[in-house]
Amino acid sequence: MLREIAGTKQRLNEPKKRWFTSLAMDLFVWFDEEDQIISYQLSYNKQRAEKALIWSKDKGYFHLGVDESTSAGKYPGSPLLVADGALNPAALIALIQDGQGDLHPRIKDFIIDGIEDYFKE
Repeated sequence: MLREIAGTKQRLNEPKKRWFTSLAMDLFVWFDEEDQIISYQLSYNKQRAEKALIWSKDKGYFHLGVDESTSAGKYPGSPLLVADGALNPAALIALIQDGQGDLHPRIKDFIIDGIEDYFKE
């Protein structure tokens, strides 16, 4: 279940950010001065083959894989976002609905409606 991280660090001169996390996903949501969503990053499948769906008002959608840059016997590198295969919108929507937890319905509906509209099967 997604739980909001209280006291998420806010950076000066940057949009307000909220962070929700669970064992399966991390969701960062940025808001403008009118409290409207202007972007989000949803990382999912954190335990295996992690992926990220990124949306911004200015640039639209990107679906990427997360490369952990791990090698045997070495320290893990910084995760990188890399080109990845197709998104399964129905599976992602089900994951969000099943794990919504503390996620406000307005945020959940915004994300799900966007996925349904953009990734029509």
